[in-house]
Amino acid sequence: MLTVNSLSGGKTSSYIAANYPADIDVFALCCIDNHNANSHFRQRFKDDKMMQRVNDKLQKYSSHWPEFVATSEDPQILWTMFDLEQMIGREITWVRGMGWEQMMDVKKAIPNMSKRFCTTIMKIQPIFEFLFMYHSLPVQMRIGYRWDEIERAERFTETWKYATHCDYREKSGTWIHRWAEIAWRAGEFPLVDDRIIHYQIQEFWKDKDVVFPDDSNCLNCFWKLEQQLRKNFDNHPPIMFWAAIMEEIRERTFKDKNSLLNISKMGIQLDFVFGTGSGCQAGFCTN
Repeated sequence: MLTVNSLSGGKTSSYIAANYPADIDVFALCCIDNHNANSHFRQRFKDDKMMQRVNDKLQKYSSHWPEFVATSEDPQILWTMFDLEQMIGREITWVRGMGWEQMMDVKKAIPNMSKRFCTTIMKIQPIFEFLFMYHSLPVQMRIGYRWDEIERAERFTETWKYATHCDYREKSGTWIHRWAEIAWRAGEFPLVDDRIIHYQIQEFWKDKDVVFPDDSNCLNCFWKLEQQLRKNFDNHPPIMFWAAIMEEIRERTFKDKNSLLNISKMGIQLDFVFGTGSGCQAGFCTN
């Protein structure tokens, strides 16, 4: 059975990549297929070649999706993943699924606390499809759950329901999707087994030449507190205002009580601890 390290770009999953070598290291990038979300990309990061480097990575296994133009994650994650690849001395496979706009069109909704479909579609599904098409299933998948968040392992799922084919109904003139459920991964939690906690992760990266995003995972994530979202408006305004516009267009919000536009007008709480990530419950996002 192949071993797979599922990487999110945060310190915890990167710790697994650095300390628990696997047959495959895979990273799924959340993409925005809108140039307006990357208007500060080149000015802030001063690297005209990074867009091409990312597209070269995605071209290998995700060429059926649009070319990369922007991400909903902190763009620093792009440099992080390339630096991590150099550090571990193994290739990291990059994949992507449908972009944000297409996903919201398909689901006819904006992700929020009651509709938690974004990580499944943008992270888990492209990794499943990559493994399904190019490797034998099931695989032994390592996930970055630490010992101090052991409860997350209880929500880990090992099967995937996918469309196998369509049947045509002559009477109604319609096509019907047929589905099957497949066991595609067996969970492995090395940080839980070895009792690795947040402190040890932070200490490990102090003397390494890998720079991580200030705030991991999607900057507009509904799991993040309002103060973190407000801070993200300062650090990455094009991404956050793109998300705010999506709320206005679709007349829905990521957060239950405040729109992103309202959050952008809030004051900064100076004693707030920023950069703690989102704590996504879907099984992939952690810092």
